[in-house]
Amino acid sequence: MLSICQCDSSSTVRQVAYFMKIRLFIIDDHPLIVDGLVTSLGRHAGLVVAGSSSNPEQGLREILARKGEIDVVLLDISMPGMSGLEVCKRIKSDGGRPLVIFLTFLTDEFTRLQLQQIPHDGLYFKNSPIDELVEYVRQVHAGVVRSDDQHVRNASGTDAEPVLSRTEIIVLYYIAVRGLTSREISDILDRSEQTVIKHRKNLMLKLGIRNIQGLVWYAISKDLHINPPV
Repeated sequence: MLSICQCDSSSTVRQVAYFMKIRLFIIDDHPLIVDGLVTSLGRHAGLVVAGSSSNPEQGLREILARKGEIDVVLLDISMPGMSGLEVCKRIKSDGGRPLVIFLTFLTDEFTRLQLQQIPHDGLYFKNSPIDELVEYVRQVHAGVVRSDDQHVRNASGTDAEPVLSRTEIIVLYYIAVRGLTSREISDILDRSEQTVIKHRKNLMLKLGIRNIQGLVWYAISKDLHINPPV
């Protein structure tokens, strides 16, 4: 006997949307972060990077001109010139697509209040793994999460900027910018490898970062690749 599943139509639509191709546009004022996201996200099935920009004004112009070709915008909040908040306002001025997911390291109380006044579709913290970002993008695109869910899921994001010691900043630089191992860093600093590993664990704990990519993004956001601490 053939049985027919009586499924909720809205649930079915969400399930279909979850597996659809998603066209992304990335805006972040740090070109290295943009390049990293383009490379990392482009490796995942179903995600297509349709465009990117490290200039918020230029990126906004391209998005507005190509709205029908873009499904999700990944947008940094804090940028010089035009902030991500203003870019989002312009994108969402007609209430339609594309969807907008903010990317950030920290959100203070003032920023959270501003976010409450701006239509957006998600908030993702850069110190989380790229695989989780991919999953989050798919969930937002399919309509299975609310715009405020990421505030709850990333409660580890703190309001105050973490304070790193000078040694931790130097270790961060050698790991994230120079790509050195703990053994190589210990040779440069003339300290034991275990001491370097301890500094590495401490700075990751303070920053709430669990992977090397997160350390790279944070180091770039602090311009350590331009102004090295050593």
